[in-house]
Amino acid sequence: MKCVPLTALLLTLSAAGAATPTFLNVATGSPTGTYSAMFKNIGQVCTQSAYLRERGTSGSLENIDLLLDNQVSLAFVQSDVLKARQQIDKDPRVENIRTLLPLHREELHLFARPPVVKTNILGRTTTTGIQNFADLKDKRVGAWGGSLITARVLAAMTGVPFQIVSLKDQPSAFAALQSGQVDAVLAVVGQPAPWVKNLSGVNLIAVPTNPKLSAIYSPAKLFYPNLSANSVPTIAVQSVLATRDFKTPERKQLLLNYQKCAMSHLVNLQEDEGMHPKWQEVDFKTWPWPRYK
Repeated sequence: MKCVPLTALLLTLSAAGAATPTFLNVATGSPTGTYSAMFKNIGQVCTQSAYLRERGTSGSLENIDLLLDNQVSLAFVQSDVLKARQQIDKDPRVENIRTLLPLHREELHLFARPPVVKTNILGRTTTTGIQNFADLKDKRVGAWGGSLITARVLAAMTGVPFQIVSLKDQPSAFAALQSGQVDAVLAVVGQPAPWVKNLSGVNLIAVPTNPKLSAIYSPAKLFYPNLSANSVPTIAVQSVLATRDFKTPERKQLLLNYQKCAMSHLVNLQEDEGMHPKWQEVDFKTWPWPRYK
């Protein structure tokens, strides 16, 4: 029988007893979206990101479901989606959700086809279509992901009743708009959104605010030269990188180290070339949901 050297045996036993690295899944969004870009940006400055794996999704609504259903350990979500799940849906599971990182504001983008102007035989002109927010009354508004929740909140808090049409994603929403299946499209996304910069043949509609909305949303402006020569008033909601209130030591330490690293490298995230411009409005000071500690 061949004798195994003691040092080799000890090394083998040590390797066998070593803890298996903890890998966590992170729900982001579309590959061209703000969530995915910011997740990759953090990965450029934090080595802990090697233990985090991105999972592409349709956005906040799917992300919160994946997080609550224990399919992922972290998720990028709009804070109004969390509040709606707590206050409207009365889902007790959201009490276990924590904010790992408070992030950027996401602006509400409301799109409609250009109004149609007709002149009758008497020379009188009439304009049909969506020209302002009030024109949404009894109209069909398409949305997807977390924007569906924002649409519900908006209809309830503005007193402008409109029908919300659930659509799969951004391409299907604009296909429905162009075909006349919906009268407007609502999307909550951090500007500048690459896909918005490539749009044509649609108008941005101003979104007003009021005391009810200001409890959740803040005033904002949209700047897209391809759609409007001037800025367009709207509202915005803060997004967060959410997790659950994990207690296991390995998972907890990984999350806390990741949190600490991102917060300590904010200047790099804001100033290094190639980082998403939304980092410039992040300060890690406003926590719209309880913090992970």
